[in-house]
This record gives sequence, C-alpha cells and structure tokens, in this order.
Amino acid sequence: MTAPIVGATKLTHVEDAVAAETLELDDGEVARLEAPYRPHPVLGHS
Repeated sequence: MTAPIVGATKLTHVEDAVAAETLELDDGEVARLEAPYRPHPVLGHS
C-alpha cells in the first residue's frame, strides 16, 4: 500500500496555517470559493 504523508515540511507552512486561523472572508469571497463545488451523494452508507 502506498499513501502520501501529508503535513508541513517547512516552518513557513505552519506559520501560514496558523495565520489562516484568524482569516475572515466576506460573503462574496466565500461564494467565489464555493461556486465550483458540486455535492456528491454519500456512498456505502444507508
């Protein structure tokens, strides 16, 4: 089995992630980010 190891590899990655915690988006920014999303049905559960 092969699986990627996901995580920060540089201190700047951690600093960016911490800074993003306080980021606030306005309604227009949220709408722009969500526009391409297309929901998919959940499979394997009934």
